[in-house]
Amino acid sequence: MDENDYPEFFATLANFSRLSIVQMLRCGVATVTQISETLGYEQSRVSHSLARLQRAGIVGCRWEQKRKTFYLAEGVSPLLGAIETYLEQRQKARNARVSPAWARNWAPAPSE
Repeated sequence: MDENDYPEFFATLANFSRLSIVQMLRCGVATVTQISETLGYEQSRVSHSLARLQRAGIVGCRWEQKRKTFYLAEGVSPLLGAIETYLEQRQKARNARVSPAWARNWAPAPSE
């Protein structure tokens, strides 16, 4: 592994357009046209984003009949799932720290 792999990987995902494309590809393969129409981006923007995602090893492509389709590289989807789980747990912990002590211990009186 090259020392530049981490920065390149995360910098690639730090762009909202590229991250949106990755999230879409988590649902399955898509063409540039499908991505463009679904996300409302110009095709040139999608093509440039896909090229960057390919260089980072996040997305792959293959020809299906006469169309080039794009997909997430193996292992990326589970990695994104693990990151989401981490972020959800972090948010829950942050929310627990933010609420005052009295709010954590307070319970409404039982209704009669």
